[in-house]
Amino acid sequence: MSLLPIFGLALLLALPTPVARANDVQASESVSQRWNALFSDQESGSLPGYRTGSAPIYQTSLAPTFFVPPVTSPRLRDLAPETDQARTRGTLSSSSWFKGNLVTETEVANNQGGAGWLQSKIPGDTRTDASERMMRMGFTGTSGALRYGMHYRSAGQAFLNGPDLATREMWGEWKTGWTTFRSSVGQLWNNVAGDSSRSRLEQTYGRVGLIWNRPAWPNLSLTYSKNSLNSAMDPAGIAPQRMMSHTLEAALAYQSASWDALLASSYNLGNDLMRNGADSTVKVQMMTASFRPLNTLTIAPTFTYRAEIQDWSGVRINSPIASLALHYMQSYNVRISAMGNYIGTRSSDGLIDTENVGGRGTLAWNMQRSNHWATLVSIEAGYNRLSNRVMPADETEDISGLIRFVVAAL
Repeated sequence: MSLLPIFGLALLLALPTPVARANDVQASESVSQRWNALFSDQESGSLPGYRTGSAPIYQTSLAPTFFVPPVTSPRLRDLAPETDQARTRGTLSSSSWFKGNLVTETEVANNQGGAGWLQSKIPGDTRTDASERMMRMGFTGTSGALRYGMHYRSAGQAFLNGPDLATREMWGEWKTGWTTFRSSVGQLWNNVAGDSSRSRLEQTYGRVGLIWNRPAWPNLSLTYSKNSLNSAMDPAGIAPQRMMSHTLEAALAYQSASWDALLASSYNLGNDLMRNGADSTVKVQMMTASFRPLNTLTIAPTFTYRAEIQDWSGVRINSPIASLALHYMQSYNVRISAMGNYIGTRSSDGLIDTENVGGRGTLAWNMQRSNHWATLVSIEAGYNRLSNRVMPADETEDISGLIRFVVAAL
């Protein structure tokens, strides 16, 4: 099924046409207000059987979108000033049809900011490189207890959020009482630009799941998925890939006023078709929690254990991961947060043996606040150590600090 007819219909409806309205729109209205007035059903009161005050048959809105990628480096010295930080900026168009039973969305976004962003720009040239652009569209429909939808997304190789990836998916959901059944099929691939010097990995998947959610009870979810991965456009010297995998996931979650907890487990069985169907097994166990002993204090521990067994080589790889986060707010003006983490990876053949230990603390407070501006000062300190017992030359250790001084207008 193609989304082009839906997108084309939205473009046709966007053309200026005479629309009767009770009040004239002033020239100072914003663009989004004009679109809302144009697409909202203003004449429904004259239709037979239409009840005043009910939802309009269709309406459309425009909204800006922003995304700032999270900081991946554990070193505070790698942080860039917020004014120079790379980000994405776009426009989201949402339309609601048939009194909300059909909702469509279209978004276009581009990269902005970052080092060298303006170096390649010609003054007055507002065009953007296709590799820094993202476009997505989709729709969601509702019919009684049934919900369904489809979406398509394509992002260039340099786009900051989900780069060099295209996806398309169809899904359906049926809910009865406390139980929800959901299934989906889709496809994703990289090398969106079709670069002949790089291989393209194409993955096709199907997923079916069950969710049981009863108020004041733990939530239970079960999911089974099947994936197939194949490489295409393989250049000379690049080995092709063909894999098949089956995954079973289960999760149990509980929420209360003072604490939350989540237990999750997954089992993955993969077959490498290029190795005559050699098996590999991956088991992941995860536990997360959030405790709020005081209104001003939150403690959130997380523990994950991953074990991979490669049957064709007999190698076992273990990866324990643990973290602890603490957030304390004495008042609106003073906030304290701290986080520590540990990641270890070891293989039974001794070729992998690494440990990563890190932590970060922040103290922030509002020095002065008025009706027009606010002054914020924060002191941050971080520590990170990477140990590699197989290759000691790759070991690193970093201690860094940062002082922020922000004056913002309200």
